[in-house]
Amino acid sequence: MLTPAKPERGRLVSSEAPRRGTTWDESSRGRLPAVRWRWALVAFALVGAAGVLRMVSHVRARGPAAASPTDALAATQAAAAARRASRNLLSPFEPSCLRTTRARDCPGFEECLGVMSGTPWQPPNPLLLPALQLPQCSKENCLNRSKCHLPFRVFGYNRNNVPEPLKICFDAGPNHTLRDRLPERSRHLVTDDPSRACVFFLEIDNSRKGACDWRKIAQLPHWHASSGGLTNGGGMNHVLFDVRDNFITIALRHKRLGRAALAVTASWTERFVTGLDISVALGQQNYDVPLTAALAATLPWDRRWLAAFKGSQSHPSRRTMSMEHDEKEGFISMALSEALHTCKTLPPKVKGRTGLIRKAASASVEARALAKGVSLLQADCCDKARDAYELYDYKDVQNSTFALILAGHGPATYRLTETLRMGSIPVFVGIEQLHVPYGHAPRWEDAAFFVPTSVDIRTDLLPLLRKLHANRTRTRAMQKAALRIYSEWFSSEHPARAAVLEVLRRRFEFESDE
Repeated sequence: MLTPAKPERGRLVSSEAPRRGTTWDESSRGRLPAVRWRWALVAFALVGAAGVLRMVSHVRARGPAAASPTDALAATQAAAAARRASRNLLSPFEPSCLRTTRARDCPGFEECLGVMSGTPWQPPNPLLLPALQLPQCSKENCLNRSKCHLPFRVFGYNRNNVPEPLKICFDAGPNHTLRDRLPERSRHLVTDDPSRACVFFLEIDNSRKGACDWRKIAQLPHWHASSGGLTNGGGMNHVLFDVRDNFITIALRHKRLGRAALAVTASWTERFVTGLDISVALGQQNYDVPLTAALAATLPWDRRWLAAFKGSQSHPSRRTMSMEHDEKEGFISMALSEALHTCKTLPPKVKGRTGLIRKAASASVEARALAKGVSLLQADCCDKARDAYELYDYKDVQNSTFALILAGHGPATYRLTETLRMGSIPVFVGIEQLHVPYGHAPRWEDAAFFVPTSVDIRTDLLPLLRKLHANRTRTRAMQKAALRIYSEWFSSEHPARAAVLEVLRRRFEFESDE
C-alpha cells in the first residue's frame, strides 16, 4: 500500500479534496476545524449586519409610527418636560408692558437690566488709563499764565509758519489760517506775533490719514516757548483742536503731546483732564434737515412727550433713569445695554451698528443660547431688550419738550447738540459727573437746568418738569435761548473754534469758565 508524500505544514498534499482513507501529517491535525470555525463566524457576522440594516431601513420607511405606543408616549413626555424646564428659565418681561406700565413695575424688567448690564463689553479702545502719566497735567502745572500778555491773544500754526517737515501736517487750502476759520466776532483774538500770544493753537489736517508724523511735532517753533525752562515742559500753553471723532491714545499723548491741552470731540472721561482739556460738542452733520426744522419750529407745549432720552446704557445713571420710564406720564427713557451691540445670541446680520434693527431669526431662543454658549435667560433678555428699545422710534423720541442729558463714557455727547438744534430744553442729569461743553461760556442758565444724579424722579424731577411745562412764557424763552446757543457755539466747526478760544480767554484773564 502506497504512503502519501510528506505534506507541507498545514497544507493538503493535493489540491484536490482528500478522499476517504487518505492520511495527514501529524502537524496538520486539528487545523481544518479551526479554519471552518473562522469562516463560519465571518458568515454569521455578515448575516447579522444585513439583518440590522434591513430592520433600520424598514423602520425608516415606516416612520415614527413604527415605534411602539409606549415608547412614543415616553419620548413625548420627556420632550414636554424639557420644554417646560427651559421655559422656566426665560424672563417674564414682556416689552409691550412698557406701553401701559412704569418700567419698574413691569415683571422681569429689572432682572433683564441686570442680566444685560452684566454682559462683558469692551470699548473700542481699551487703554483706559489715567489721562497723563509723568508729567501729570492739571490746570495748575500745564498752563503758564506768566507767559501771557493781556489782553488775551492766540497764535495759530499753519503751513506758512512751520518747518518744512511739518508742512504736510497742515491744510493747504485757500482758507488755511486760524483767522480764516473763525467767525467774525472772534478774529480779533488772533495775533501773528508769537511773542504776544498766550496760547498756541494747533489743528492737524487729517484729510490724508497717517501723513503727519507725530514724532516731529516737537519741532514746532514755539513748542517750548512757555515751558519756563522745564525739560519736560514741551507743549505748555498749546491746545490741539481735533474734530475727527477719533481717539488720541494715551500713548500718543504721553509720548508726543507733552503738556498740550486737548480740545476734541471724542474722548473718554477717564482721560479728560478737568481744567485743562476742553470738551467740544459737535453733532452729526448728516442729520434730517426737514425734521430738525419742523421740530425747531414746534412750540414746547405742542410736543408729544414731556421729557425723553434714548441711547446706550453707558453710565449707571442711565440705567437708573430707564427704570422710571413711564409712557403715560410722557416720560420716555430707553437706555439700551451696550451688551446688546455685541450680544452673542443675535443673528450674524444684525451684529454691530445694525444690531438695533430687528431681523427675523429662524432659530428658537433655546437653540441660539445653546449654540452660542450663553444662558437661556441672557439670550431671552437680549431679544426682549431689543424689542423694547425699538418700541420708540428715535425721531419720535426727539419730539419732546425737555431732553434728558445724561453722563456717558465721554465728557461730551451728541445728544446735547441734537437737543439744542431741535429746540428742546436740556435737562442735565448728574451735573457732578458731566463736563458741560465750553464750561459757562454759553449762558446755560437761560436755556437749561441741572439736577444731581441722586434726584428723585417721581417726587422731584417730574413735578418740576410739569410745572415748567405749564409756564409757557418760561419754556418759550428757554427754547429760544437753546436755539441761540446752538447757532453761536454748536452749529459747525467755526463756532466750535470760537468757543474753544473763549474758554481759553476766560482762563488766562482769570474769569470763571468751569
